[in-house]
Amino acid sequence: MKFSTKAEYGLRAIIHLAKTEEPVSLASIAKKEHLSLSYLERIFSVLKKNNIIESFKGVNGGYLLTKPADQVTVGQIISVLEGGLYKFECQGCTVSNCTLQPVWDKLHNQIDKTLNSITLKSLIK
Repeated sequence: MKFSTKAEYGLRAIIHLAKTEEPVSLASIAKKEHLSLSYLERIFSVLKKNNIIESFKGVNGGYLLTKPADQVTVGQIISVLEGGLYKFECQGCTVSNCTLQPVWDKLHNQIDKTLNSITLKSLIK
């Protein structure tokens, strides 16, 4: 399993937002995190559509989380940005005759449980 740069960059940027209670500009995040501004714009568009962040216009505008950092999990962010990325399935058999499917199901459930147990607040240093 490997997450894309979309998930990695999105998490880095969201953690940056979680550290403040003031709106933060994308340009500021891009500079501090050494990320592409145009790529962050696309990522934040998805996060905004899924009500993870909100934007504010004006001189002191920028982005903020829609919920407190202790109510947003890594699992939520990855789910929004990656969808069903870590669904495990056998390559050479059907689900009806697959003896390994219980293994993949258990692995999927454990990954979900782990990612959903990690809040943004727990990642703030």
